[in-house]
Amino acid sequence: MIHTQRSIKNRLFFIIVLTSTIVLLIAGLLFITFRMMQLKQDMTNSLTIQAGVIADNAKASIVFKDKDEASNSLASLQYDPQVIYAVLLNDENQVLARYQRPDSDLSKAPRIVDAFLTDSPIFSETERYLVHARPIYSQANKIGHVILYADFSRYRHLLAHTALVVGIVIILALIVALCLSYLLQKLISKPIESLADFVWTVIEGQNYELRVENKSYAEIERLSDAFNKLLEQIHYAISARDQAQMQLKKYSEQLQDLVYDRTRQLENAKEAAEASSRAKSAFLANMSHEIRTPMNAIVVFTRLALNASESPHQQQQLKRALESVDLLLSLIDDLLDFSRIDANKMELDYQDCDLFEILTSINQMLTAKFVEKELEFIIDVSETVPRHIWTDSLRLKQVLINLLTNALKFTERGQVRLSISPDKNGPSPQINFSISDTGIGMDRKTLDRIFEVFSQGDVSTTRKYGGTGLGLSISKKLVTLMGGNLNAESRPGQGSRFSFSLPLKPVLAEAETDNAIAIDRSVPMPDVMVVEPRQQSRTHLVGLLQSLGCKADSAETGNGALNQLTRHHYRHLLISRNLPDIDALKLVRLIRAEPRLSGLSISLMDNLLGEQAIKQFSETDTPVGYLKTPVFDRVLLYRHLVSGQQENAPRILPQAEPPVQLFKLSCVLIVDDYHINRLLVMDILQDQAERFLEAVNGREAIEILQKEKVDLVLMDIQMPEMDGYEATRRIRQQLQLTSLPIIGMTAFAGESDRRQCYQAGMNDVMTKPIDIEQLRKIFHQLSKGQARFAAVNSAAGADPALTNYRLPGIDVESGLSRLHNDEKKYKKLLELFYNSYQGKENLLEDYLEQKNWAGAEAWLHALKGICANLSISSVNDSCVKLHQQLQNRSVEPKDLQQFKHRFTEVISGLRQVAESEP
Repeated sequence: MIHTQRSIKNRLFFIIVLTSTIVLLIAGLLFITFRMMQLKQDMTNSLTIQAGVIADNAKASIVFKDKDEASNSLASLQYDPQVIYAVLLNDENQVLARYQRPDSDLSKAPRIVDAFLTDSPIFSETERYLVHARPIYSQANKIGHVILYADFSRYRHLLAHTALVVGIVIILALIVALCLSYLLQKLISKPIESLADFVWTVIEGQNYELRVENKSYAEIERLSDAFNKLLEQIHYAISARDQAQMQLKKYSEQLQDLVYDRTRQLENAKEAAEASSRAKSAFLANMSHEIRTPMNAIVVFTRLALNASESPHQQQQLKRALESVDLLLSLIDDLLDFSRIDANKMELDYQDCDLFEILTSINQMLTAKFVEKELEFIIDVSETVPRHIWTDSLRLKQVLINLLTNALKFTERGQVRLSISPDKNGPSPQINFSISDTGIGMDRKTLDRIFEVFSQGDVSTTRKYGGTGLGLSISKKLVTLMGGNLNAESRPGQGSRFSFSLPLKPVLAEAETDNAIAIDRSVPMPDVMVVEPRQQSRTHLVGLLQSLGCKADSAETGNGALNQLTRHHYRHLLISRNLPDIDALKLVRLIRAEPRLSGLSISLMDNLLGEQAIKQFSETDTPVGYLKTPVFDRVLLYRHLVSGQQENAPRILPQAEPPVQLFKLSCVLIVDDYHINRLLVMDILQDQAERFLEAVNGREAIEILQKEKVDLVLMDIQMPEMDGYEATRRIRQQLQLTSLPIIGMTAFAGESDRRQCYQAGMNDVMTKPIDIEQLRKIFHQLSKGQARFAAVNSAAGADPALTNYRLPGIDVESGLSRLHNDEKKYKKLLELFYNSYQGKENLLEDYLEQKNWAGAEAWLHALKGICANLSISSVNDSCVKLHQQLQNRSVEPKDLQQFKHRFTEVISGLRQVAESEP
């Protein structure tokens, strides 16, 4: 059946009626318009005739100023119902006579407008009247005017009557059109309905041998013929389909056998690929271990020889050997990093990091290279960049060192600048890192492939500058892993610029950190002069000083500084160690010799290599302060200026720790399958231990610990028979030696390796080659009995001190893992969370009741970040769910109640931790 709502019959009926209606409406509107124009013309003609008659009859009365006769002339208007007012004026435009229809609604006589007093007849229309003014002439002289006012009421009455008649005619015509439309549409819709019924018959009966016969119209006949041909094709198609189905069934059976065989092959290939991946990972670990193990011996023994040598020539040779070893280790690290990234094995270790400590470490590593090439190194950190950021400090440091080393390599003169600033262009806060240089630059072709693996500028560049082409490729991939994108800009001869932005994640900083970096803006800052020959460094220093509130001037030379000192009084002088015209030390002596400058504080600025010379000068000649370059830390610069001391600035450089009474252990167990490694560890620690025990694998270590009392275990990771992980777990679980310090030694200390070490129960991890100072520092920490060497309960995976408490909703194991099992720090952060959020379980609900969506979203966002950092998983999950709902300005009541329950549960659990503290 055909749906009547969409049938052709209804559409035809509607079209005919609509067409008729439109035609009738147009005809009626045209007739009414014509009638309106005709009535208005009749009205105009009538006024014209009457005005002419009055003008002719009133000439004598106007000339003789006979008002009675003039009134009689106007009295004839009473027989014309459309004229409601008339006035007769003399040649002085004075009213000689006037007429007003008694039944008119005029409250007062209309005002005579000067526009009516023309030399020729005029008409004027208002909303209610038609006005006709006619001048009266006598012997070609104008002697007066006659003005007639006609009411539109009669005109409108006749027009309304006409519209009513037209409306009635249109309605009657529409009724006739409806009847005719209903009868005529059947002539077209009937054949179509017949064809539609036939189609349904075919569909319902599935009989495709039927044929339609319809000879009503040419179009319908063509449609019928086309449908018959379609039925023939369908009939043939069905026959072919039946045959194809039989053939398909046969092929399907064959395909099932093929799919089964192919699936078996794919499963075998998948297993082989997984085995290959495992073998590749094992190969990387083994290669790292096998390469670093002999390198460890070379490095440590070379350093021991360097420390014992008194010959300058021999020391120089040993230093060159260490530089070559460091270069080889760097190459090995690049290859291993590339392999890990390529195998998707690279893992990031996000933690709270001090950005300025990272920059200081980088400066210490690269200072010698900058001094060797006489390049200007500037570190520019924006004032709004936070000191503490949540990132992988090791990988960030690796990327920055790669980019700075690359800039150093291709820059012969000029400067290298590291700029760090907030990036506000993205949807979320980010930090932008930019490394620019004044080196040789790159063309477009080289720039397009600069991040490709093993890619260099060209063959000649490779020969001149060296390198493997891995550094930039690894940096690009590391930045991508950290959520950024490394970009490069360059022009030949104009230097290069590498930049990337990393997400700025919230950090729960401790109160001590906040107090340590505070700058008191109320303290008056001194007037300072900077004596620096390099323009970029001079501008940078002046900007830093001005940001602290100092009035800062600058001089390029020592003589220029002396001239300025005669004209202006300064409280502090910052002098570069390398001046072009006069030695900086001599300049200091000249200034000290001036009595009027006796109160001036002087600081010498130099890199790490010049620190000892400045110290010696300060001790033996005249007191001066020391400021390490490049200067980038506003806090340290602020302390340096405020202190006013003419000695070393606040701890910009790591100061040598005062000599301490070395802690000597009774017995140290060294577990390593490589004999040389055991020997070198004993050489390093020969003054810190009375006795050493040796084991070549974990099994032997356990046997020794069952018989001997040991103060410290140095445990290699990869060993035959039993590795370091398994040995440590058995020491903790089977031997119950939970308080025994165990230090892991591995050649492949990635984040996953470190995590496995901590989970197994080790207290710390050292990377081969062993750093002598790091190992001695561990002994020093052990002598102090620091918390990091507290007992580790590996069976529970958490510190025993925290397992004494019931802490629902908190993943203690995960939280400790983030802080490398530093139970003291984790406990302190949990207490800080408790003190900050206790009693605030209803705060979110208050925000929602007040419709303060922005406040609720901000509070919840901050809580979510803190809970994620502290592994308070239950509250974090609720925060994520509620934060998503807040985007739509609504919150499910059940989710809100669940949040309050979890929040209260966590606070209650932390209360016992907080109250247990003395």
